[in-house]
Amino acid sequence: MNYVFFDIDGTLHKEDIFLEFIKCSIKERLLNFVIFLPIIFISFLIYLVNTKGKFGLNLILFFLFLGISESQLGTLTEKFCKSFSLKMTPFDNALKQLEFHKANGDQVIFISGTPVEFIKQIYPSFFNTTNFEVIGSITRRNFGSFYLDERCIYKNKKTMLNNRFNAVLNFSHGYSDSLSDLPILTLCDKAYLVDKDGSMTSFDPEVAKNTK
Repeated sequence: MNYVFFDIDGTLHKEDIFLEFIKCSIKERLLNFVIFLPIIFISFLIYLVNTKGKFGLNLILFFLFLGISESQLGTLTEKFCKSFSLKMTPFDNALKQLEFHKANGDQVIFISGTPVEFIKQIYPSFFNTTNFEVIGSITRRNFGSFYLDERCIYKNKKTMLNNRFNAVLNFSHGYSDSLSDLPILTLCDKAYLVDKDGSMTSFDPEVAKNTK
């Protein structure tokens, strides 16, 4: 059996799910945004210093969602996912490749920075297909708010993959929109980059790794 890696945001569709959720939540949580604006602004600057970390992003999330109940968060998430599903821009080339690998009986592993509960609502079929596996960021509700417990990006994608399978996997194919996925793409025999208009280009991840 062949293993195939797919990123989701920027690969299967154009938009970043979690970024769009935060933008949507600012409108829905406007009072929190205004009250905590100075802290959120400082948190954003911290995030810009280390965009691959979770500390700055978690500060933004914590103060934006402070005081939200579990039911309110669930309603907001569901509302956003329904809206996003209607507005997102699908990338046909990547989706055709996904269908090809599915028909071929390949084991497809989606590894995404988007929290799993969002993927589950936007791509429910991923969780009902026996040869599909989804690994994503993990959220937590605590201290009266909502934040990321595990952020599934960059090198942590490989760590979370290894933890899920208790082994280092090799992939026959890999698809992503970003060289930040090189820790996974270097495990792929064939790797493809998806650009902003959905076109795909094959490349050698080892060469890209050595020239970074």
